[in-house]
Amino acid sequence: MILGSAVLTANDAVTKWLTQDYPVSQVWCLRTLFVLLPIALLAPYYGGYRTLLPSRIAPQLLRAVFFFTTTLLLTIGLSLLPLAQMVSIVFASPVFVAALAPLLLGERVSTRRWLTIIIGFLGVLIIVQPNPATMSIASVIAIAAAFSSALRDIVTRRISTTESSLSILFCSSVFVIIIALPAAPWLGWIAVQPIGWALLLINGILNGGAHFLIIEALRLGEASVVAPYKYTALIWGVLLGLIVWGDVPSPWVISGAILIAISGLSLARNTQR
Repeated sequence: MILGSAVLTANDAVTKWLTQDYPVSQVWCLRTLFVLLPIALLAPYYGGYRTLLPSRIAPQLLRAVFFFTTTLLLTIGLSLLPLAQMVSIVFASPVFVAALAPLLLGERVSTRRWLTIIIGFLGVLIIVQPNPATMSIASVIAIAAAFSSALRDIVTRRISTTESSLSILFCSSVFVIIIALPAAPWLGWIAVQPIGWALLLINGILNGGAHFLIIEALRLGEASVVAPYKYTALIWGVLLGLIVWGDVPSPWVISGAILIAISGLSLARNTQR
């Protein structure tokens, strides 16, 4: 989960870079095509290409829907917000996972864990500052992405007992391609330059590799245990945002991110006891 989160943050940085020159829909669509490359490279080492086929279509489709909405919201959010702020808000998703796990996964949550979850939500509120006069639509999109990401991770955990990690990633990626590819030209399309193709290739490989690692983590461990380790990506989000775009996080973002990270790490510690 730690490695997957680091790779995913690097992927987010490349996505943000691409959305400065190309429409969100185009980046989202072409990147997902290149996700198939790491899947094709990994498949021979994980049981062959037959393992890409789903064992249970309905749950795979449900996971694909949440993957679709999460990816779309993330791509839009990254085009609107500084990387560190976007990553900080989206990484409230482990808090959502912990809150939803008792209802959807049957995992027990103690009073101490509920208090920890509340601390995480306070961190989100500090970052977004939900004042109708000042709260931006970008912050709402980021929160929606976090919630959708949590639902995606919960479904991933449920179906990982019967579906391989590569099958889960492959089915979700194909679902996005089937919907996004026909729609992208109508939503805005710019001729891609050679450097753009190179970045899209890197974007797809990073995205596919990151999601494979995260799916593997959710298959091997309880969702409420492994999800909080996503918070290690907050460090990379701040560093990449500062180095590449010169974005200095505001005190509100830093304070909220610290609370969210404390909440997530505390959830992991309490669950392991």
